[in-house]
Amino acid sequence: MESEIISKEVLSKVLSEKCGKLIEVVGLEKIGGGYHSDGFKVTSKDGQNFFIKKFKSNDLGFAYPERKIFSLLISDAMGKRAAKGPAPIGVLVVNKGEAKLLPDIKEDSEIYHIQEFGFGGKPYFEELSKRKDKKEIDETDKEEIIKIVDYISGIHSIKYPIADESRIKEVYRDGIRAVINSPELTIMLLHGFDENNPILNLAEQKEYLGLMYEVIQKWKNKYSRLCALHGDFWGANLFFKEDNSLWVVDYSRIPWGDAGIDIGWWVSQYLWSYSETKNPYFKELGEFFIEEYERKTQDKEIREATTIVLGLMGLVIIFPKFHSDRDITLGRQFIEKIKKILLRGKLEWD
Repeated sequence: MESEIISKEVLSKVLSEKCGKLIEVVGLEKIGGGYHSDGFKVTSKDGQNFFIKKFKSNDLGFAYPERKIFSLLISDAMGKRAAKGPAPIGVLVVNKGEAKLLPDIKEDSEIYHIQEFGFGGKPYFEELSKRKDKKEIDETDKEEIIKIVDYISGIHSIKYPIADESRIKEVYRDGIRAVINSPELTIMLLHGFDENNPILNLAEQKEYLGLMYEVIQKWKNKYSRLCALHGDFWGANLFFKEDNSLWVVDYSRIPWGDAGIDIGWWVSQYLWSYSETKNPYFKELGEFFIEEYERKTQDKEIREATTIVLGLMGLVIIFPKFHSDRDITLGRQFIEKIKKILLRGKLEWD
């Protein structure tokens, strides 16, 4: 019997609560295993048998625990829908001896995220959009960017809590792959383009996706760069209060990965504004941001690392559902600029 498996006592308590009657577990026997998990037969005093599966791998799509829960919730729901034996019991989570079954998730389940209430100030993106005629950056711009860099570099200073090289490698790779395969990101966006889209038709979409894939391949072994991420870091999620302090919302999508994901996400605002207006003010803002981040973190690869996500951000900026009135010529010019960046392997403005 493996020492890390849940104890009979804890399992007895969980099953008793779930079944509404006393279940005393008297046997736990490993009966099989695959790449991702091991299976165990659970025997109770009254002869009733159960089966539990325990994840053991941390790669191939299961780099962090939320993904494992997600996978098991889907499996549990599928089994309950089929209404055939063996009937699923639920998804069990154990934290240092405390074990709880997650509630059933159904099609009509209402799902909420509760967090502290943030208030005050205006989103940075809204303020940035008012500066299209501004000619050069000033001290206010620099002070804002220094505060933004302080915030995001603080997030990036958080390192993965398990000091195991193989785990770190898989979590990093999972993070950079997510730019393409997250259900909210690249592939989902591409499905919103008609095959004859005037900015990016089907043949061009395939070429573009190939360039993004080549970037992922180039960076997949740079796992020493693994850090915590925001995952949706742009000006609509960052607010400056009247006292010039800031607060940020909507951490999502990619919890761990390369810092270039957040930095490229942020810089894409300046890159698009520069392309749209030809105003060097936005290029200066972007350069000051990159330089300040380099100075703060000593990350000398960050300009190149932004390419991990800039392909995605190019799609966001021309996405038909977000920008149905996007100027075709301008959109095509921007996508060509992003393609050159992906080919050259680093952020460039012209």
